[in-house]
Amino acid sequence: MHRNGTSKLTLLIAALVIILVAVIVVTALQEAGTKTPSTSMGTTPETGTTAGSGTLGTGYVVRPFSASDLNGHIVDNSFFTNQRLTMVNVWGTFCGPCIREMPDLAQLPGEFPATNFAILGVIADTPDASNEATARQLTGSTGVTYTNVIPDHSIMTEILVDVSVVPTTFFVDRTGTVVGKVLAGSHTKAEWISIIQGMLASLPAGS
Repeated sequence: MHRNGTSKLTLLIAALVIILVAVIVVTALQEAGTKTPSTSMGTTPETGTTAGSGTLGTGYVVRPFSASDLNGHIVDNSFFTNQRLTMVNVWGTFCGPCIREMPDLAQLPGEFPATNFAILGVIADTPDASNEATARQLTGSTGVTYTNVIPDHSIMTEILVDVSVVPTTFFVDRTGTVVGKVLAGSHTKAEWISIIQGMLASLPAGS
């Protein structure tokens, strides 16, 4: 009788241990399934979402900068004064969605009068000699002719500090003031045309 009671107790303990292990495994799997990786400069899905944090957002005035483009020419805030609306596209040479939308971006300036619209690209993973060479190759192969700059200290500390994903795009008026939402994610040519038309329509007459 004592031996039988001991056997039952042993079986009960074993069953409890198995149940406990199963609970631990299931809990661990559930936790693993709910965690998503994050990086300080990642890529977003190709659907646009609202982005921007800290200072970068509607009404933010781009601080003075003086950055070199991929051809060694200096670009500063006066770039914005040449047209009513400037699209600032922050991208990276490592970013698939950025690269895939570049042929569409390359065609956008031709859809609007030069006095109304221009694009300024900001290459987030530069300055870096290797990445700059890659950027030149990518802009050449995708037909991009609009200006792309290598961030200077001002762009890095005043703009890129608030950009957590690429591509990130925002629009500024002649004064360098951000208008509309800061957008994360790539878009089609048709989608960008619609967005740009809406931005231009929202600007004050004569601006």
